Amino acid sequence: MTQEYDVFICHRGETKRNFVSVLGGMLRSKGITCFVDYRMPIGNDVKLEIKGAIEKSKVFIVVLSPHFAQSKWCLDEIGDIMEIQDRMGTSRKVIPVFYDVESEMVRQQEKGTSYDLTKVKRSDAKKIGRWGKALKDVCELDRFDYNSSSMLQWEKSEEIVAKVEDFLISHRIIPGLGTKMPICRECVNYDVFICHWHKDTQRNVVSVLRGMLLCKSITPFVGGYGKDDVGSALDSDIIQAIKNSRVHVIFLSPKFVCSKRCLEEVFHIMEIQRTSDASHKPTVVPIFYDTEPSTVRYQIEGNAYYLDEAQKSSTADERERWASALHDLSLLHGVEYDPCSEYTFQWEKLYDVVKIVEASAKKNTPWNFRSKHEALYVKKIDEVFKELEQQEKREHVFLVGVYGRETSEFSDLMVQRLRSNFSGVCKLNNIMEKACQPNGISKIVQQMLSDLIHPSKSSDLIQPSTSNDVKRCQLRLENESCLVVLDDLGNDIDKIKTLLEDLKSILGNNSLVVVASQFQHTLQELNVHKFISLSSLESKRDFLNICYTERDGIHEAFLSHLSETFDMHGLDVRLLNEDKLMGDSTCLQDAKVILCVISKSFRLGEFKRMCTNAAIPSKIVYVSYGSYPTDESIPKPFFKMKVDSEKEKFNIPQFKRMVNEVVQALNERREEIMGAIDFPVGLAHRSYHIERSIRDCVLGSENSVQCFGLVGMGGIGKTTIATSIFNKIHSQFESSFFSLNTKAEVKAKGSVDMQKKIIAKLLKSRSDDAKIDNEEQGKVVLSSKVKHINALIVFDDVDDDRHLKAFCEPLQSSLAPKSVIIVTTRDRSIVESATSTMIFDIKGLDEEMSKRLFYWHAFREPKPPADLENISQSVIKACQGLPLSLKIIGSHLHGKSDREYWEDSLKLLQKGKEDIFDVLRISFDGLGTDEKEAFLDICCFLIHEDVELTCMILEACYSVGKTHLNTLKNKCLITTYVDEDDGRRSRIGMHDQLRDMGRHIILQKKRKRRYRAWDEETANEILQEKKARSSLRGLSVGSHIPFPEEASGCRSLRELRILVVKHDYLRDRTHNHAERGRLRPQDIFRTVRCRKLRWLRWEGAPFEELPQGLCSTKIQVLELPYSKISEVPSKQQKLFFLYKKLNSKNK
Repeated sequence: MTQEYDVFICHRGETKRNFVSVLGGMLRSKGITCFVDYRMPIGNDVKLEIKGAIEKSKVFIVVLSPHFAQSKWCLDEIGDIMEIQDRMGTSRKVIPVFYDVESEMVRQQEKGTSYDLTKVKRSDAKKIGRWGKALKDVCELDRFDYNSSSMLQWEKSEEIVAKVEDFLISHRIIPGLGTKMPICRECVNYDVFICHWHKDTQRNVVSVLRGMLLCKSITPFVGGYGKDDVGSALDSDIIQAIKNSRVHVIFLSPKFVCSKRCLEEVFHIMEIQRTSDASHKPTVVPIFYDTEPSTVRYQIEGNAYYLDEAQKSSTADERERWASALHDLSLLHGVEYDPCSEYTFQWEKLYDVVKIVEASAKKNTPWNFRSKHEALYVKKIDEVFKELEQQEKREHVFLVGVYGRETSEFSDLMVQRLRSNFSGVCKLNNIMEKACQPNGISKIVQQMLSDLIHPSKSSDLIQPSTSNDVKRCQLRLENESCLVVLDDLGNDIDKIKTLLEDLKSILGNNSLVVVASQFQHTLQELNVHKFISLSSLESKRDFLNICYTERDGIHEAFLSHLSETFDMHGLDVRLLNEDKLMGDSTCLQDAKVILCVISKSFRLGEFKRMCTNAAIPSKIVYVSYGSYPTDESIPKPFFKMKVDSEKEKFNIPQFKRMVNEVVQALNERREEIMGAIDFPVGLAHRSYHIERSIRDCVLGSENSVQCFGLVGMGGIGKTTIATSIFNKIHSQFESSFFSLNTKAEVKAKGSVDMQKKIIAKLLKSRSDDAKIDNEEQGKVVLSSKVKHINALIVFDDVDDDRHLKAFCEPLQSSLAPKSVIIVTTRDRSIVESATSTMIFDIKGLDEEMSKRLFYWHAFREPKPPADLENISQSVIKACQGLPLSLKIIGSHLHGKSDREYWEDSLKLLQKGKEDIFDVLRISFDGLGTDEKEAFLDICCFLIHEDVELTCMILEACYSVGKTHLNTLKNKCLITTYVDEDDGRRSRIGMHDQLRDMGRHIILQKKRKRRYRAWDEETANEILQEKKARSSLRGLSVGSHIPFPEEASGCRSLRELRILVVKHDYLRDRTHNHAERGRLRPQDIFRTVRCRKLRWLRWEGAPFEELPQGLCSTKIQVLELPYSKISEVPSKQQKLFFLYKKLNSKNK
């Protein structure tokens, strides 16, 4: 049965080996399947194959060359193609290419021309009529004209390929991935210098080779590219390009020696070969293009390379040195390229050249160790190769296991280091992801064979797909030594063993197979010949040394703030005062980063004098404390912190930039670090004994997973402590997962989604790879997928023991001993039911820590102004050591110097101190009207939304977006965080106590004008009342949710500004059956009018066009992902712009 193709290329033999060969190669390199007759499997019925391929192809490229119409095969093919094109309802495209032929000749088909169809053998009037019509019809289509003598082949072919891509992508036949490789770009240093005579080769082979190299990210220099007159003299740019290039490719074509410039280039190239030492010699690749090596070597009278004839105007000395250079060049092993041979296909031949260039360019790259651990890696790699050589005749395949969290870098380094020692090299990533796909093991084997077998040896086996192909590959590889690296093995030991057995049956002759995994138990079960643990080689995060003086009264709270901020990022901090430095400057010897606090009595020069006997690290970050005048030039990175200054308050953004500078320098392995809060006061003291207890329990445990509980009231700091511990210890585990706001996540997306997330995070796979239909099945899948993994997992804010049964129980039964699960909760019985090893009761801050936290938020200083000190003490006491209250109230009072305002806030605080909502509400009541409404919108609809999108929505509703967000953030009512799983997008966060407070405000009867419905329960309650419906400002529901019957008479939601309809495909189908006859969102909103609507998001909207009632002229943000709607009313220009902008991303 003929396979389906994306493209069918109809052509005559005169274009097969050059133009068609390249066009087909370019298409295949982009993942576009392409039928060309010369690549058909041997033994297949040619006529049936061609007929079937035409029927099943989506795009037809018809190359109309001078002798095209003299082939009955070609004419029959174009006849079939144009008949398919004429069929109604077919999504096919025909792209004619007029190759060295005028369209009029094809259209007219006059006698005496090569398109005179009456001259075609074995033809009749019916066939001639059919062919003639097809040729005339093809002339009416959009076409490409190609003149091989004046146009650049690669550039023209790129235009054709782009046309094909556009069609296939627009019809969703192939995904729209990647960007086109730019051909023209400025460059100072080139990898390859291509020497050629432009009239012979530039428009064809040189053009194609240049394009292929650029696609491999190899930068070629081609002098005078695209120009007719390139001159005869060498300019300085050419000479510099020759000197700087690591590879020289020389096309020795028939008329090469007619160019004085080409001869001078050859002379300079060979002079470099003669004068350079062996380690610095560039690779020279002579390509004998339609020329014999002996012709170049001997240059006898009468042949094309006879210089006395070709360069009569040159001097005898010039001809002599050119002759010598050509002679030496001809003695180098090169590539013989016969463009007239029936066995020479341009793409395949030049692909061989590209491989040579690629290998040579890499071989000539000097080896510079970028880090200490890289040098250790190379040492291990060299040990492996030495052992492999000693294993000869004992093992056909030498199996090496590499264990660690960062195996990719080691694997890449191994390939780079050893590839020149093997005849074939293959490195494959994401092995388990590929193995779990249908026929995954066989596809991996096919890909390996494709990479190992050189095209020139087996052009038919580049993509082996049958058992016979595999056997033929095995025969070709039995005498070859190969290097195969399989990274990201995953956790399915049965699949891995099957794959390795297949590889061992194919490979031989002392081949090396390297299997890399982050899971130690996987490699132990494979019985590898050599085991390498990277954990002992990988660089650990060093101590951060903070150097300062005690002479200038640097406030203890500032030093504590520095220390605790870095502690929360998982770093170990050492505070070194001036006396310690003077006593022993060698304490800095092993430091990777130093944070030096420069102050009035501790200048830069003094710090350097103290460190004269120490090996100072390259990274020193300077922080200036205070606002003293200085004439010193302090090197960067330099950050000025004006703390305890009447003129300027503490600069939080500046402080954060400094922290990031230090963390990035110390986090060389780019380990995951959970975000830190602005002022982690008291964190180190509170978390240290918990972290130490966890470490001690893990060390003393051999046979079980350890579960720990952090219990305390909301806002007490459980999440902050868990985050700090996670950042400190997660790098000691094979995998880790932090579930933030578990209760909210499960409520919004369900437990199955959480189970998938756990599997994806621990296995570093996609969440949709795990096939789970329900929670009970998820427990089984979760248990089997993560078996024996040594992991750290945090479940934050768990309020239901069913969550523990869905997540913790399967993890406790399957994870490796010494794994750790941490659960934060307000309900002690939750963690007691989980048979926890230890439960920690989280208490509030003591008086001193409460003061520090409040002062930082209220004053951005470590101490209060004198006139507010007493009332500050009263406010702090009323907050009862609760970090969330101290943070919110402090931020509420920030910038307020009016003592009366403070006293009023204190009264409210004392009045509501028994109810956390009343405490938090003080900050809410201090907001402006629109700021309050914006806060309530966020509570109900915008938590976890993209920050930029949230700004647009608030601006649409209140004419101001970013300003409101900044106000709420400054008052600590919202936060922002970076979503690591979604391209590091910035999203909106909010403490669940604040969210619940906001929703509580909405539900109060006296606030009916602020009606919002954020779930099924609140939606049903509001939609039942006509008065409530008339005040409804925002609604978020699922498309499967049935509305109350009272809503059937609703014709207008006059105050509705926000409408979000979520689509759950599985639940939508079940509700279709169970709730037949009940009203759902699409039934209501077909007719209801929403004239004040600003933001509409409807996932999978079932309408063919947007209902008129939803076409509010005030809409500014419209999202319709996966909907049937293709356009919106054009009169609403602003709406249409945002519809395209947002919907195109989501579709």
